[in-house]
Amino acid sequence: MNRLGKYEVVGRLGRGGMSVVYKVRAPLTGRIVALKILAPRDDLLVDLAGEDLLRQAFFDEARIMGGIAHAHVAEVVDCDEEGGHPFIVLEYYAHSLGTLIGEAYEVERPSRTISVAKTTRYLRQTLKGMERLHFAGIVHRDLKPFNLMLTGDDRVKIIDFGLSRVRGEERMGIKGLQVGSPYYAAPEQEARPEAADERADIYSAAMLAYRLLTGRLAVPGQGDVPLPSRLRPDLGAGWDEWIMAGLAPEPARRFATARQMRSALEEVSAAWQATSAAGCRFEEDAEDGEDRGPAVVVRREAKRIRSCEAQTEVGLDRLMRPLTYRPHRLRPGGDRLVLDPRAGLLWQGQGSEFPLDWSQAGEYVEQLNRQGWAGRSDWRLPTLPELLTILRPPTVERDFCLPPVFSRAIHWLWSGDWCSLRQAWMVDIVECFAERLDKDGTASVCAVCSI
Repeated sequence: MNRLGKYEVVGRLGRGGMSVVYKVRAPLTGRIVALKILAPRDDLLVDLAGEDLLRQAFFDEARIMGGIAHAHVAEVVDCDEEGGHPFIVLEYYAHSLGTLIGEAYEVERPSRTISVAKTTRYLRQTLKGMERLHFAGIVHRDLKPFNLMLTGDDRVKIIDFGLSRVRGEERMGIKGLQVGSPYYAAPEQEARPEAADERADIYSAAMLAYRLLTGRLAVPGQGDVPLPSRLRPDLGAGWDEWIMAGLAPEPARRFATARQMRSALEEVSAAWQATSAAGCRFEEDAEDGEDRGPAVVVRREAKRIRSCEAQTEVGLDRLMRPLTYRPHRLRPGGDRLVLDPRAGLLWQGQGSEFPLDWSQAGEYVEQLNRQGWAGRSDWRLPTLPELLTILRPPTVERDFCLPPVFSRAIHWLWSGDWCSLRQAWMVDIVECFAERLDKDGTASVCAVCSI
């Protein structure tokens, strides 16, 4: 398939039970957007619901999203149909909470845990988006990591309203139809989806919090659900109470509203941060001129690393985290520079200060060299092994205590190494893992050169 209406198809992003999502290029502007087209996977569903009902529900989704203007709800760009198949055009995002935690198709498998600071940020934004939806009478009913996209500047955007209820109306009233995703759907939603109210989304948000902080799912019916602090001791009782209140089996025992849940989150986060900050341990700087430990030698030339080879090539575990963290002694090098004497590297500390796609990242480095930035003309995109040398194990102390030598605005950093024609490698400098990223996605750039 080369075109859908006026849009040029660049690639396929994903497949759901009701639709297929493509990455497409808009005419004239050349903007990359996401196009979601109605294409039910199961013919039985078409027979039960009827094509007219499915089409109507699909167009309703576009109207729902088009009627909500909010910082944490995805924006509809266009809506049309091609060959009798309706489609919705949305903003394109390369990141999601699902990719951030490395959630697999076998959703029961452990995922990456996320720092408390980042988790709090994402939960706060998700709850703000939920407040706006609930004000409009919309119950999402399918909040999960892959339906929470992340913009290039690290903001949550809620997507996929195909299963939502609007002002109590059940648009897909098919007896026995499962509404929502296993584990993230509230118990009452699985039993009677037409009766689920805003508190079903509260349950999903609490399950999301459990997942982000522990890397696991709270699975009822398999014995007592472990308190989050049993899986991650640094959390404490405050987080336990907040999450387990949202996961209460009976809706009446949960938070009554998303705003109430967010207010309680602010209190828990503030108390936890004060307690954690009180126990900080600063790492002592080496004395001037002292360089402890052996030199670190890593590959300087960019190259292709296939997905199947990455773990053994650069030493990563199943969740793409370093098997070992190399000791380093990063030092401010003056004028927004960072010096790593062990690896013999000089880094930009602030970097591009705005997200770029991979092609633009290369252009940014070329511009640095033309300008002779910082008196150098040999800047380049770092290799994946070079990026891994600047990572530290993610700890509570890292969240609050270690004075940063890189800008706190940086989250994802491009590598010069690539995976395929469409994907290159990047590193999450906050959560300390490597991952493939669509070259049309965005990340920051911290150029590097050899000393």
